[in-house]
Amino acid sequence: MYNRCPNTMDATHYDKIADKLIQFHSKLPNPNDLEFKVADLEVRSMKSAIERLLKRIDNMARRDENGWIR
Repeated sequence: MYNRCPNTMDATHYDKIADKLIQFHSKLPNPNDLEFKVADLEVRSMKSAIERLLKRIDNMARRDENGWIR
């Protein structure tokens, strides 16, 4: 069968992306340890964005697994 989307991802691709994001998230400093409010807010914002992205990646992987994405 002809695959119209040759660049589709499989479960290992989603896992690799999520793993790198989790590693990056863990390397960010604890916001409570930061001296400046701007740095505190930036780290909190970055961590929140990564957490939202991880949720979206998980949703996308589930949809892909269920055959909704092809």
